[in-house]
Amino acid sequence: HKGMSELVNKGLIPKYVDLTPAFVRTPAPVLCGPVQMHPWDEQFVRQEPYTNPTGFSLAGVKMDMISSARQVDLTSHPRSTASMRSKPPKSTSIRLEGAEEEEGKVRKVSVSIAPAGESAEREGLPEMGGGREKKEEGGTPRDYNTLLDEFSLHQFIIRRGATLSTTPEFESYKRKHMVMWGAIQDVISRLERFLSNYNVPLAYVDGNKVALLAQVDYKEPSNDDLLDCLVNLDQVLELVKLPGGRYRGSDKERSASLVLQSVFRGHVCRKQFRQSLHRYKSCCIIQRQWKTVITFRRATKLIEERIEERKKQFVHLSSKLQREWQEMGRRKRVVVHVPSISREEAQRMSLQDFAIRQNNQLGRLTWSSSSDVEVIYVAPFPLSPDVVQYYSKLLQVRGSESADDRFKIVFPENYDRFPSHFSISSVLLYSPRCLKRIVNFTKGKDAYIIPGVVGPEDLKLACQLNMPLLSPEPQVATVYSSKSGSRRIFSVAEVNSPPGAYDLYSTEETLHALARLIFERLDVSRWLLKIDDEFGGRGHAWLDVSCLQSHAALQRERERSLNLWMDPQKQQAALRRVVDELEQILPKKAQIAHKEIYPTWESYEETFTRVGGTIEAAAAQADSPSVNLLILPTGEVSIHSTHDHLFTQDYHYIGATFPQQTANRKALNAAATAIGKVCADKGIIGYISVDFVAFRDEEGYPRLWAVDLNIGMHDTAVSFELFRFLTGGNFNPLLGDFTTDMNEDSMEEVSQMNVEGKRRFYAVCDPLHHPNIANVQYNVFFNLCRLKGIHFDLEEKLGTAFLLVDSFAAGFLALLCVGSSPSNALKMVSEGLNFIHSQLGISKMSDKFLVPASKFKATMKEVKRKAGRFQEVEEQEKEEGR
Repeated sequence: HKGMSELVNKGLIPKYVDLTPAFVRTPAPVLCGPVQMHPWDEQFVRQEPYTNPTGFSLAGVKMDMISSARQVDLTSHPRSTASMRSKPPKSTSIRLEGAEEEEGKVRKVSVSIAPAGESAEREGLPEMGGGREKKEEGGTPRDYNTLLDEFSLHQFIIRRGATLSTTPEFESYKRKHMVMWGAIQDVISRLERFLSNYNVPLAYVDGNKVALLAQVDYKEPSNDDLLDCLVNLDQVLELVKLPGGRYRGSDKERSASLVLQSVFRGHVCRKQFRQSLHRYKSCCIIQRQWKTVITFRRATKLIEERIEERKKQFVHLSSKLQREWQEMGRRKRVVVHVPSISREEAQRMSLQDFAIRQNNQLGRLTWSSSSDVEVIYVAPFPLSPDVVQYYSKLLQVRGSESADDRFKIVFPENYDRFPSHFSISSVLLYSPRCLKRIVNFTKGKDAYIIPGVVGPEDLKLACQLNMPLLSPEPQVATVYSSKSGSRRIFSVAEVNSPPGAYDLYSTEETLHALARLIFERLDVSRWLLKIDDEFGGRGHAWLDVSCLQSHAALQRERERSLNLWMDPQKQQAALRRVVDELEQILPKKAQIAHKEIYPTWESYEETFTRVGGTIEAAAAQADSPSVNLLILPTGEVSIHSTHDHLFTQDYHYIGATFPQQTANRKALNAAATAIGKVCADKGIIGYISVDFVAFRDEEGYPRLWAVDLNIGMHDTAVSFELFRFLTGGNFNPLLGDFTTDMNEDSMEEVSQMNVEGKRRFYAVCDPLHHPNIANVQYNVFFNLCRLKGIHFDLEEKLGTAFLLVDSFAAGFLALLCVGSSPSNALKMVSEGLNFIHSQLGISKMSDKFLVPASKFKATMKEVKRKAGRFQEVEEQEKEEGR
């Protein structure tokens, strides 16, 4: 009894039985039919409630015709009904002709003519007499009202806003549409009001259209709908469209008042709306800004707390390294080398082949030659197997059989997902797999990090790995490694520095400082301008005073009369002349060292004033000795190595020679040690490099100026470690000699009294880029080198070693040449460069990503010049020794 589905589910009806006949029989349980589709534009139309005088239309009302009831005329007014009852019906005398005429009698019959509305009342009443006559006639004839109702056009008149309701047409129209007269009366009322508002004197209305419009009960009729019901539409439209016609009607004052009120209220509302909208937008802006401020403060507070936590952790790690340094030196330890160049973004972006430059210190792998030291080297990119194999064999040749187990080369796995100018430390922080590998390698072991140029990223890395840095805090390193900061260190250490000015941050201040220096030091022929945060001569610019007319005039005035020269007023006037001339001459005559970085004086001046800079006197024919220091965490300062830097005429660094031979050894060591102690007092630890300038003054006395301080491991310090690894000797900073232990066969050839036979020197050139190296294979290149005698002799500990920073495909190559004298080492460098030049040639390409051939040639020229000079000095020393 639950239906067809119950029978199917219980299995009483098989599944293969067709159930269609059960649903087709009438009455069917399910019927299908078309769905009524409504217009889409009516879905949002609000239905207006139907209101009219009668309350509803009578079209759907069915009258009860069975029960007897007294007929009541609902359409007539009580007053008119009473008047009609009080008056007797009119009678008319009609003469009848017929059979009775024969008798000669004339009979008068009284006929009552009822009004139009009264005839309807009497239709249902039985007629007294005459009924037989009507039956005999065969039907009742239609009267005038019936004919009018059927054939009339039902057009009525609205005169001055009032309907003429007494006309037969209107009465017929009302009788015909009595069932829905309520809705029609509503439309007529609207028409009357509309025509009255526009002062229309006469309007003819089509009643049929009004009836059709009254049948639409779901929306109110619009003015266009009302106008469509008029017969004389053209005449009415002329009055409706007449300007100001709306205010000529019967209620013109009220209409005008309403319009004025609505316009003014609209104006007030719009004004209030604009003000409210303005306040709302202002509130939104204030809220948004306030939320931004709150979020910014909250984020700043969190960042400051995190930075403070990192600083505390860094201080804790540094103090732990200081306490355990002595014991750590006697135990096995892991040294994590991160040769990151964590400089400013603009500087990193301006460095060509930045990733390869960070890999210049690949010689740090030689730290693993010690049995107590394991090395983890973080490369900026995956090294080719040939490079790894080259250094692995180099370590094995020197007797480090298990060196492969003591060094690991890792690289950030996300190195190719970040811009190429990102430092190693920055990319390493976003490479969790590499960080995990480093943590696994150092787990349970003493470990510390030796960075390159330290920056904020290195501090984050140290805290992330929970390892101390063998370097100062990044902020301290940034302050004291600048040109102005280094001069403060030199001043505290009481070390001579060039005459000059520092902490210059405006053009006017720079011009006045330079003018003052020129006025006070007329003997200086060249003045150097240095940008504070640049390195390697990148921020150098110079001005030769020979181009200043005021300089020659000042020299003449000083030679003419010294008394006039000391007059303050004369000095002020002369100083003003120098400043005025510098404003005109400096942008035109100043020479910029690295025009690929600062192509115009305006760009150089903008960086100089933004970052700050110094002005220094440049000595003529000066050498550039440098000292690498190691400041231990315990505060001890030791001299790591000394070098003579090689620069081109336009201050481009190209290489160095070891040990330094251009300055007084004792003075150089004393000045460097004093600077190192001041750095230790400032909280600086690790490797630092101090650059000097050595020259002879006009009287021939040697002079030594400290000019620069580099905090971090310099490339020369790495090359010295590689040189010491290859030769197996020791450096004596007091004597400035590097001696190596010779084997027995070599010792037989060298006299026991000849100490110079054990001394070794080396020269190293900065990695040069040669695009043709990419076309040469490793085996072919090294076989050619052996054939030309360019190799390293392990027995004599002399020769040339190549420093690979990447595969040959990158085109970079550096040389380290070990000789028995500085001139001999430089001669080997010159031969190596000549070999590359002869075998590979100098590329004619001038692409901005390739080092131009001019630098290759300049390097060869400077090496030859320096070698010739050292050879002259050596020959002079031999003659003096004789």
